[in-house]
Amino acid sequence: MNMRIAERQFLSINLLGIFLVGLSVSHWFPLGINVLELLSAFAHFTLGISLLVLLISLLFRKWFLLICSILASILCGVLVVPQLSSLNAAGDKNFTIGQFNIYHHNPSPKKAIQELIESDVDVFTIQEMNSDWSSIIDSTLKKKYSFSIEKPWDECCYGIGFYSKYPIIESRIFNLETTPAIRATIDVNGKVITIISFHTKPPAFPDETEERNIQLQKIATMASKVKGPLIVLGDWNIVPWDATFKSFLNSGNLSAVRDGFQATYPMELGFPLIPIDHISFSESLIPTSCQTISISGSDHGGLVAGFAFKD
Repeated sequence: MNMRIAERQFLSINLLGIFLVGLSVSHWFPLGINVLELLSAFAHFTLGISLLVLLISLLFRKWFLLICSILASILCGVLVVPQLSSLNAAGDKNFTIGQFNIYHHNPSPKKAIQELIESDVDVFTIQEMNSDWSSIIDSTLKKKYSFSIEKPWDECCYGIGFYSKYPIIESRIFNLETTPAIRATIDVNGKVITIISFHTKPPAFPDETEERNIQLQKIATMASKVKGPLIVLGDWNIVPWDATFKSFLNSGNLSAVRDGFQATYPMELGFPLIPIDHISFSESLIPTSCQTISISGSDHGGLVAGFAFKD
């Protein structure tokens, strides 16, 4: 009887090790499987679990489990650890820009919008813009931000708005598959910047994962053709260690700005778990800062970045 219990324990321990390695590999290669795509967003949790198992297996001398946990830790660490690096930027900023998903069903939109005004960002985009907020925005936000582009939605959750202290030279709202997106050029003290803002479908279902990837691909193609300073930002529903995210940046000739691990979603627990809101930029710009801010009533945190122009 004791022999059978020991065999079961041995098998369970080995299966745990194999599971950790398999899960870590799936973060690299989700193979288009929706569940694996969702799990890959939590590679940092797999890393933490793997390190904990590593210590326990070392303590109790479970060598096979130790080897598996080391391998899993390396696989996840290579993905996640680069996201922990600091910005290490220097110099004065020329302008600031923000990405804010206010949440379509926000119970306190007036307070949230007032917080955006108080943040004093030069340019920002709103995701999940509700048509019901128009009167609030007109009476408060537009007093400080004279230039704007809007496409609010009555239903959840893809309304979008763009607000700027600087003049908008030209702009257009275009359809990105089934969601609206904004492209604008603004004049920042004589410098012309192109800005593209969009909100992708979340990878909750297989068809939406495919659409999200198509949306990213189309924006990357658009970005690669832009001459001069460019910023692409929004709620992209993808983490920065995802292979699709990396491919998006490479195809669009873009870099993402982040100062350490700045998660923005979900905020219901009081602290976010994953970084899915992003600000990216072309080589004509230098990031000088990046920080997150809270937004009352929203399930997202905001992301604000400062930039300087290259000489």
